[in-house]
Amino acid sequence: MKKASTYNYSSAEIIERGTIVAKLAEEDLQCFQKYGITQKDIDVLYKRLDEYKRYPEDSFFAEKVKAQTREKNEQEERLITQIRNFFLRFSIIVPTKKETKKYFPSQKLTGIKTKELVEIGEKVLTVFKKFKERLLKYDLTEQDIMNIKVQISATKKVVKALEAVRLERTRNTTKRKEIGTVLYEKIASLSHYGKTYWKDRDDKRYKDYLLYEKNYLEQKQRNKERDEMFRAKELAHKKAKF
Repeated sequence: MKKASTYNYSSAEIIERGTIVAKLAEEDLQCFQKYGITQKDIDVLYKRLDEYKRYPEDSFFAEKVKAQTREKNEQEERLITQIRNFFLRFSIIVPTKKETKKYFPSQKLTGIKTKELVEIGEKVLTVFKKFKERLLKYDLTEQDIMNIKVQISATKKVVKALEAVRLERTRNTTKRKEIGTVLYEKIASLSHYGKTYWKDRDDKRYKDYLLYEKNYLEQKQRNKERDEMFRAKELAHKKAKF
């Protein structure tokens, strides 16, 4: 049988569907013996389900990206504050816009890329060296410049950290999809045998093995009925032990 390579289930739905098919297959195990299906095949499905459940969902990595982005934005604000402090002093010793633009073609600090902001910060360090004596007279200290240097370094660090968590998210999204595909292929395989066996024997049982039904609401209702059936059987089994 050719295996399916894609699926249109959400995480919750593929887990629900896989659990249903596994339970159905266990009940029909004797019927499946003619296809060479054993309990081992069903156990493999349960193993794939557990693996998929344990693997973090994308929301976990999305939160990490969100937190790191927030940290990057806060760090940029700290750097911007330090650069503005420098610009204020620099405008005193270089009063004309024309001369200011010779060193800083743009003094826009918000709404620009982090790389551009860092480049402006690094330019500040260079310009300070040239106008050091004059700038020190206007309450700009070497510690202020050191703070800019520290903030530039911190900004570069948080940007690298953000790139890392974004890459981590991409890799894990790909990995989870691969795990989900393997899981779905196992579900589809057992579902195939279930449909094959029951097709001309029991229409209701045949439909129990369908992975997709045209009427989604009908499918959800059937899933609910199956869940209730399984719970009732499990309860009866537990009572029988006592």
